[in-house]
Amino acid sequence: MQTYLVDIAIVTALKIERDAVLSRLDEYEVIKEDFEPQVYYRGSIKIPGTNECYTIVVTLLLDMGNDEAATATTRLLQRWQPANLFMVGIAGGVRDKVELGDVVVAKFVFYYEPAKLTAAGEQHRSEQFPTDTLLRSRAYFYEAAEWKSKIAVVRPGTRQLKDTLPNVHFEPIASGEKVIADLETLPQLLQACPKLAAVAMEGAGVARAARSHNTPPRFVEIRGICDFADPDKNDDWHCYAANAAAAFTIGLLHDRPVPPLNTERLLNKSEKPLLIICAQSLPNRVIAPDEILSGLNDDLKGRTRERVSLDFTPLVKGGIFTDLTPAIQQLTDPQGVFATTIARSHEADLVFHGLAHIPLLVLMGHLISDRVPVKFYDFHPSPGSDTWAWPNKEQNFPPMEVYGLPGSRSWPAKDVVLRVSVSYKVLSDQALTAAPSGAIEIDLTVVPEPVRGVVQSEEQVREYGRVFRRTLDWIAQNLPAGQRVHLFYAGPVALAFHLGQQISENIHPPVTVWNYHRGYDWAIDLEKAYIGEECVVQPPSGYDQM
Repeated sequence: MQTYLVDIAIVTALKIERDAVLSRLDEYEVIKEDFEPQVYYRGSIKIPGTNECYTIVVTLLLDMGNDEAATATTRLLQRWQPANLFMVGIAGGVRDKVELGDVVVAKFVFYYEPAKLTAAGEQHRSEQFPTDTLLRSRAYFYEAAEWKSKIAVVRPGTRQLKDTLPNVHFEPIASGEKVIADLETLPQLLQACPKLAAVAMEGAGVARAARSHNTPPRFVEIRGICDFADPDKNDDWHCYAANAAAAFTIGLLHDRPVPPLNTERLLNKSEKPLLIICAQSLPNRVIAPDEILSGLNDDLKGRTRERVSLDFTPLVKGGIFTDLTPAIQQLTDPQGVFATTIARSHEADLVFHGLAHIPLLVLMGHLISDRVPVKFYDFHPSPGSDTWAWPNKEQNFPPMEVYGLPGSRSWPAKDVVLRVSVSYKVLSDQALTAAPSGAIEIDLTVVPEPVRGVVQSEEQVREYGRVFRRTLDWIAQNLPAGQRVHLFYAGPVALAFHLGQQISENIHPPVTVWNYHRGYDWAIDLEKAYIGEECVVQPPSGYDQM
């Protein structure tokens, strides 16, 4: 079986959705393989104005529902190993939020079916599957209007194609096992997820398969609105909605949201410019624009450079944030400086340095993820020779050990306190003032003991990141559903950023990262920040600093 570099895999649930996508490919062939029930359509999309193209694989589910979607998507991922995964099709919309024919790009997939049956009744335990930040950001920035003229079917109730043009919305899309056509279900879903804009069936299955794959692809769901999921539901808008979703998807790909895999492999990295990210929120230590240059390796100093400043110091007084919300919004805004920088990672090498509060640093790394390579630098103060250059180029450094992993693989239903001690010891009694009562305590610590300045090379940062990732993976395999990890960290800035890269929104339990200022005074819920919800957490006892 020959393998190919597949840039984009597109999953559809209905023939009308599949045909709408296939009609917009430059070319394709039908792939039917022995002992494989799934039929694939392998084709290409040329990127206008370039010599590049995407290799595309499209498939049609054999049945409706999330179980079939998960099974078929798993087969697709194992066979083709795509870098990006799209779910494209039609959906019911929330009246007064969207119009018929509009397109919704999922901020996250809201899987509303999980529940527990108790004597008091059914307790719903919904799940959220975030879509990829980069793909969602690129879709948000895609403002070209030509895709609307390429829907290529008459809008129901109009005689001309240009009578009314659809809008694009970026909100959650619900996913369940039922076709909704009543007056009660959608209002109930809105109570659980007020920002909901659309409801469909297969998104959660596709997202779950992507999350479970050994190399998770970037995932996004794009739907055209065909009805309002009420008793008036019919097929009148199916064709238009399917073509609207397909036209937006292919239009987005024409805009080159990610570099084609062949381009990534052929690109000479030595010719790529540097995007130097500088984050600061400590007003008493302002980082000069060219301060990093003395620390750059010789092979980087000759590159073209661009500085990206993330300065939160106006929001800080006496070391305390007066308002965290603008800082978090600056990082998570799809049109913001940080999202723009992430989107440009295919055309430049990212370099990170800074002096900022730990939760913001971890959030930044989490938003970038480990799919995007980043070079790290840290500040190393010393009498008369402050520098960002790593002091130690050797590979020998103190190990990081893990303590407190429960011996049983059947954990009690408790949250986890994860203490990471690098520069200083994270004290148990201080962490437990902010964590839920009875939490399981796990320590990652540099041995023989944490000490300031212990991290002296980029390889050391990456090795400690690997230990942290293995620990999170172990926790994810054993922690009961619905529990979370509370991260307490004392260490250098570069490692805090890199730890954020290791936290997967698809694989790991939700993580809350705590800030220390004479005690743990606030935290950021990474899962909620990722999907744009209110994410600042206060300790149970409350503090006066905020």
